[in-house]
Amino acid sequence: MRKPSRTAVNLPRYFIPHAATPAEPVASDATAIVHVVDTFRLESTQVLEPEWLVGIDALGNPHVVPASERGLLPATALSQLAHHEVASGRTPRRIAASELYLLAVELVEHPANAEGFNDPVYLYGHLSGPWPGGAPQRVPGQLTVTRGDVLAGLVHGAREAFHYAPTPESPAAPHGHHALLPGDRPDVLASGRGLVLAWPVVPPELQVGNASNGPMVSRLLHDVLTQLQEDAAGHQGPEALIRMELPVPSRAMAIAELELRGYEVKGDVAVLRRQHPGLLTRMAEWLRAEKVKVPREAGTAEFLDLARQALAALPGWPSETERALRALVRPGGGVPASPTVPRAVPPASRPLPPRAPPQPPRPDDWMRDFLAEHEARQLQAPRPRITRVKPPPPSAKPGTPDWMADFSAKATAPSAIPAPRAEKAAPASAAPAKKPDWMSDFED
Repeated sequence: MRKPSRTAVNLPRYFIPHAATPAEPVASDATAIVHVVDTFRLESTQVLEPEWLVGIDALGNPHVVPASERGLLPATALSQLAHHEVASGRTPRRIAASELYLLAVELVEHPANAEGFNDPVYLYGHLSGPWPGGAPQRVPGQLTVTRGDVLAGLVHGAREAFHYAPTPESPAAPHGHHALLPGDRPDVLASGRGLVLAWPVVPPELQVGNASNGPMVSRLLHDVLTQLQEDAAGHQGPEALIRMELPVPSRAMAIAELELRGYEVKGDVAVLRRQHPGLLTRMAEWLRAEKVKVPREAGTAEFLDLARQALAALPGWPSETERALRALVRPGGGVPASPTVPRAVPPASRPLPPRAPPQPPRPDDWMRDFLAEHEARQLQAPRPRITRVKPPPPSAKPGTPDWMADFSAKATAPSAIPAPRAEKAAPASAAPAKKPDWMSDFED
């Protein structure tokens, strides 16, 4: 059987395409765009169209079209674009580049065997580009960047986040966040090549009225900051990182995880219950119980502010790559020179629950090859942290999902390979006999 050939285009140096998946051509069509996710201007003598629009279709595939085709957008996408321009009050940012790649981030791996602080992070997703170009292609793979690159990309991109109109499911001014990441060396970046515009994608089945990705960004920032703090504590790092109080993106999920580990949560304190027999033993356990504080919940704006604080304390930051990358970007009109993040908005008193996906998301088999290779090289290493963009289905069992168990198939010693750490879902409750009243809001 003939092995699929790799893509013919020159991909960024730090992006590794999946060897068994051939690249496929991408044809952008303004009429197919369902949600607009970004706008920018390219400043280059090689680019005739200065302003570009980025959108996704009903399947989540990206489309990059010149702003001159604005009139071809469907009414819903055109309404989103108009709302963003009026709500943001700014013109699109300017990027001094001759080409740009787009990466739809679907999963993030945080290696646990860190040697320092600003260690590599693996972003998995589909890369498309180069844009603008006569023959852009799309291929799945892995982009390797540093923790600082991820934090800085999201922090700097926050001031240019896409503004969506509030919806009943997201009433607190939803935003679409992105991150400009380095895909090559500083000298190549300085020439306007090797730039990767990444954004955590929202699965099509979870898009309700827009493509806002604040919860995904919060989970990603939380995991990167958690790894930084753990390494700072283990390697005598900066006190500012060690003493940083980290909230959680979802307090309900944090409580569910504590309960699965045997804790009993009462208010802001969780107490470990071992259920030993005997009254005296239980009384002794109560007096000397292992207690942990239940972390508070925070939104995307606060996580972005914590990321800025972490970057200020990160040794050796900004790096040469970071300086070369940020020198290529100029904010749009009306944006202050200093980086800013959206103001935190208190949640509604009774937010409507999100709509459940029609079916559990299908795992992507191509990611297994990359994860299995990493695990085979790190047989004795601690488990890596995995940040999911697609949440586990409500019916999923707690612990490691079944499809991740297949990752160890290619390793030389399957029994010695630790399974990746995954987010744990709360146990599903039994279906009520009577349909809740809030469900009637979705029957329209």
